[in-house]
Amino acid sequence: MHIREIPFLRLFVPLCAGVIVGELLPRFTVAAVITALTAFAMMTWRLSRKEFFSDTLFGFLLSLFIFSAGYLLRLNDLRRCSHLEESRQTVTVRLSEYPHKKNASYSFSVAIISVAGRDGDNAPRDKLRPGDNSSPRGSLLLYFISDTLPSRWQPGDQLQLHLTPRMIRNNGNPCEFNYSRYMEGRGIRYTGFFRARDIISHLPAARLTVRERSQRTAHALIALFAKAGLRNEGLGVVTALTLGDRDLLDREHLEAFARSGVMHIMAVSGLHVGMISMALSWMLFFLRGRLKPLRAVITVPLLWGFAFITGLSPSVLRATIMFTFLQAGTLTRRPASSMNSLLASAFIMTAARPAVLFEAGFQLSYLAVAFIILFYNRFSGLIRPGNRVIRYIWQVTALSLVAQAGTMALTVRLFNIFPLLFPLSNILVVPITFLVLMLTLLLIVTSPIPFLSSFAASLLDWLAGLMLRITGTIGSVDRAVLGDIGFTAAETVLLTVAIALLLTSLLRVYRITLKPFIVAALLFAVCNTLKISRESNISGPVTYAIRGSELKAWQQGRLLIVAPPGGTLPAEVRKHAAIRGLKIEVIGPG
Repeated sequence: MHIREIPFLRLFVPLCAGVIVGELLPRFTVAAVITALTAFAMMTWRLSRKEFFSDTLFGFLLSLFIFSAGYLLRLNDLRRCSHLEESRQTVTVRLSEYPHKKNASYSFSVAIISVAGRDGDNAPRDKLRPGDNSSPRGSLLLYFISDTLPSRWQPGDQLQLHLTPRMIRNNGNPCEFNYSRYMEGRGIRYTGFFRARDIISHLPAARLTVRERSQRTAHALIALFAKAGLRNEGLGVVTALTLGDRDLLDREHLEAFARSGVMHIMAVSGLHVGMISMALSWMLFFLRGRLKPLRAVITVPLLWGFAFITGLSPSVLRATIMFTFLQAGTLTRRPASSMNSLLASAFIMTAARPAVLFEAGFQLSYLAVAFIILFYNRFSGLIRPGNRVIRYIWQVTALSLVAQAGTMALTVRLFNIFPLLFPLSNILVVPITFLVLMLTLLLIVTSPIPFLSSFAASLLDWLAGLMLRITGTIGSVDRAVLGDIGFTAAETVLLTVAIALLLTSLLRVYRITLKPFIVAALLFAVCNTLKISRESNISGPVTYAIRGSELKAWQQGRLLIVAPPGGTLPAEVRKHAAIRGLKIEVIGPG
């Protein structure tokens, strides 16, 4: 794969750089606008010259323009959430999703339509001053304090209620996940709690957006699955695998999936879209020669139909856009580079919503697919078994190993665990996932014929039970997971780069020696050494905010002395110790 085959690399890199700089240094709007206009003007002048050919100057100006555009897009992204007064107000909102059941409440995100002002102030929105807090932009994360919903709330419905918005803030714990930035990236800066007595009115939707229709369709499919005969755990597994909705699964089952290393199948993404694409390719095998472009004409709309019925989640959209680019190469009889298609979809997603660049799902998804594109064929080609069954086992193992190599460092940073038995889990679970996906589509198609849909549901229920038994058994194996480990952001980047360079050199993807890998590995070691050195010189108190209360600890060098209430170490303490390389000593209270 030559660098010229992936032109989107030269577009995506400056866009990412602009977005990141916009996140870190958001105060240079005027300079960014001037730079963008200057670069655009010079590009236009360069293109107007008759003797123009592609040259270094034009490439530099294009990169500068895209960098500035990325910077400005990120600033606009940050400003799409207005600041609200943290006082009791009357708000009108539009539901963006179905409410999710919590312990004693329902949570859901809503788009803000208007804020009437302080409680009792019914000033209409069009009479408010521009920029006033009563004409806000953005969304809210709401919690309805009740065990039951008073009515059937659906995406697109409007609610008017009394509410006190509360800004989403991080707890301030060391090495904690930046939850406030994550939510702000989704357009949510405030949260709020309300009860039935705070509801003024509920108005069903008159018109629905495409996304709202998609979510309603996905929700209707759950009812269709239940009507066909799926119940309890079977319904939960099928719903999670096909729609990405994990609300019907118990926490124990989700932990088993995580410990066995197959949690990725619970997020409907590239794996599922790839399976659908592969199945369609098999079914359309007779379209060959001049008729081959018809495969793309049929496949692309069906892939987007699958994306629609699964709720148009960001992960499915990413994968569908990528496969659309790949199929477009078939239509134009110019096979598209897989890596270029991947970066094209990443470019579109980032330009549309720059905050996606900082989301864990986006990073994990693209790292895994990038490593598969770069290294899978070479790695799987190292062994060529003659037996078909052994060949399949090796291919699935190779695919899992390559994907995990790309996401290992980031997975450890985010979750502080690493499942050691993931190759075995994927060998067993991935084919079951394929069967579940195909049978689910069969159930949907045959839903008007009860005995056929019931038969498909019974098979699905059996497969779901088998999957739960496999993940439960593997997840319960002693020392199946390497836990309490972690990396800093710099260590994560350097380790991922080092692994990529090592595979590139050993598999001869490009003609490079081991020297770049050695440099990256040395930088990783230096970064780790500096971290250890810094922590060794620290002596003082550490305060953790745990569910509204404080937990005091003492750090003496690399030793963290904690007296946890109840004797159980909170996750916040364990995460801090894992990332900073600290050893925990638990003592009794007092």
